[in-house]
Amino acid sequence: MGAEAFLPSATAVPLVGLSRARIRRALMAPQRMTPSGPPLPECRLPFLTGGHGRRADRLILAATAFGLAVLYALGALLPFSYLAAPAAGAAFFPPAGLTLSILVLTPRSRWPLWLASIAAAECYVDLTHGQSVAAALGFALANTVEPLLGATLMCWYRSRHKFSLRPQLLNFVLCGLVIGPAIGGAIGATTSTLFNEVTDSWLTIAGRWWLGDALGVLVVATPILEWSRRRRFEPKVSPMEQTVLIVVATCVTLVPGLLWHHPMVYLLPLVLTWAALRGGPRAVGLTGVAVAFAADWVVITGRADAVMLPEARENLVLIQVFLAITLLGALMLGVEVVERQRSEYLARRAESQRADAELRAVEQAAEERRRIGRETHDIVGNALNVMLLHAGAARRVLDDDPDGARRLLESIETIGRAAFVDLDVALRLTDRDASSTEPGLNDVHYLIDVMRRVGVDVELTMSGEPRSVTPDMDSACYRIVQEALTNVAKHAPGASVRVDVRFEPAAVEISVINGSTTVVAPAPVRPGRGLAGMRERVSRLGGAFDAGQVEYGFAVRASIPVIASAP
Repeated sequence: MGAEAFLPSATAVPLVGLSRARIRRALMAPQRMTPSGPPLPECRLPFLTGGHGRRADRLILAATAFGLAVLYALGALLPFSYLAAPAAGAAFFPPAGLTLSILVLTPRSRWPLWLASIAAAECYVDLTHGQSVAAALGFALANTVEPLLGATLMCWYRSRHKFSLRPQLLNFVLCGLVIGPAIGGAIGATTSTLFNEVTDSWLTIAGRWWLGDALGVLVVATPILEWSRRRRFEPKVSPMEQTVLIVVATCVTLVPGLLWHHPMVYLLPLVLTWAALRGGPRAVGLTGVAVAFAADWVVITGRADAVMLPEARENLVLIQVFLAITLLGALMLGVEVVERQRSEYLARRAESQRADAELRAVEQAAEERRRIGRETHDIVGNALNVMLLHAGAARRVLDDDPDGARRLLESIETIGRAAFVDLDVALRLTDRDASSTEPGLNDVHYLIDVMRRVGVDVELTMSGEPRSVTPDMDSACYRIVQEALTNVAKHAPGASVRVDVRFEPAAVEISVINGSTTVVAPAPVRPGRGLAGMRERVSRLGGAFDAGQVEYGFAVRASIPVIASAP
C-alpha cells in the first residue's frame, strides 16, 4: 500500500490477465500428507523451481518478475483512481494479497527477486503520481517488509507444526491479516507523517493502511492459496454452480441499490454460506473476489451512495469491515465443512478397520478350532487305533500267553499316557505363552517303533542331510507320517509299509506307501478327515500333497518347501 493510506479508497480486483486454468496450473504445488489426512501445500511454484536449463530458468524468472511488477502496479493504481470518486473511504489493496501469496508459494531463494520487483513497481507508481522520492522509498519499504514478515511467519509456523485446517486458518489470519499489515501500516503511517502533508493522525493512517492491506490479503490471497492446494475432503463444486454463486453474489451487491436504491449487502452472508457449504474455502475465496470487484466498481463509478449506504464516506469503512467479517466467517464455515467431512471419513475408516479386525478375529477363532480338531484327530485317532490293535491282540493271547497279554496291556497304558501328553501339548498351543513343542521329525523313530510293536511291518528310510526346519513344518511332517501309518493300521492290517523321508535342498519329501504281493484293483477313494487334515497342513505351508491307490496298494506323498530354518 502506498500513498493510498491517506487517499480515498475502494476494493480489490481479480488478477488481471490470468485465466482460471493458467492460475491453477501455475499454483498447483507438490503436496505432502499429514498424519491427519489432508495435504498441505509446499512453498513451491513448479514452474519456478528450475530444471529447464540455466538460460531458460533466467528467462522464466525475469518474465515472472516483470509480470508480477505489472500486476502489482495495476493494483496499486486503484487508490489513485478513487480521487475522482465523490464518496470513498479506506482502500482494499489487492497487491498485498498478491505479494503474500507469491512469497508463500515460491522458494525462499526467489524472494529477493520478487521483493525487488515489488519495490520497483511501488516506486514507479508513487513517483508518477506526484510523490516525493523519500515517500516513494518509504512506501516501497512498507510494502516489501509487510509480505516478507507475513510469509516468513506463515512458512516458519507451518514447517514446525503439522496441523489441520483450523490452525492453518488461524495461522493465515494472525500472520497474513494481522501481523504483516500492522507492521506495514506502521511504516507507511510514519512515511506519510514525515514526508507528506496529512490532516489525519498517525494512528488513523496506520489503521486505514492495516484495514486496506488486510482486506487485500483476505480477498486476493485466499483464492490463490486455495487454488494452489488439493484437499482430499474438500467438497467439489461444479463450474456451473461456482458461476451461479459468483453471479448471485455480484447481483446482491449491485442490483438492489442500482435499480431500487435499497442496499441489500446484508444478504451476502447467505450467499457466502451457500458457497462454504457447497464448495468449502475455495468456493468462498472465488465468491469473495466477485464481491470485492463489484464493490470496487461501485466506488470508482461514484455509486457508493446508492449501492452501499447514504453518506458512504463516513460509513464505507464499516461496510468494508462488515464484508471482511462476513468473508472470514464464511471461510471458517468452509473449514469446518472440510474438517467435518474429514472426521466422518476417519470415523468410517475406523469403523471399517474395527469390522475387519472382528472378522479376522472370527476367522482366526475358526481356524484355531479347525487346528485343535485336526490335532486332536491326529493324536487321539492314532493312539486309539494302536490301542485297539493291542487290545485285540491281548484278548486273543490272554489264555495262551498271559505274559504276552500283560506286555500288550502295558503297551496300551504307555501309548495312552503318551497320547495324553501329546494332547496336552496340542491344547497348550492355544496359549501364546506355552513353551511346549509338538513332536517332529526326530520323533518319527519312536512312532515307527510303536507301530512295529503292534504288528505293522514298517520300513523307514531317511536320506539327505538333515536340516533344521520351522516348528510348523517339523510338526506337519510328523503328523503326515503318523496319520498315514494310522490309516494303514485301520484299513490295511498286515500290509507292509515303506516310509521314505528325503531332505532335499529346497523341500522335505515324504512318501508312505503300503503294498502287497497281489495286484489290487483300483477302487474309488473316499477321502476322510485324516486325508483332508494332511492336505490342509501341506497346503498351509505352500507344499504339494497327493494320496491315492497305486498298483500294489496305497500311497501318500507330500512335498513341503523349506521356507525358513529354525534358529
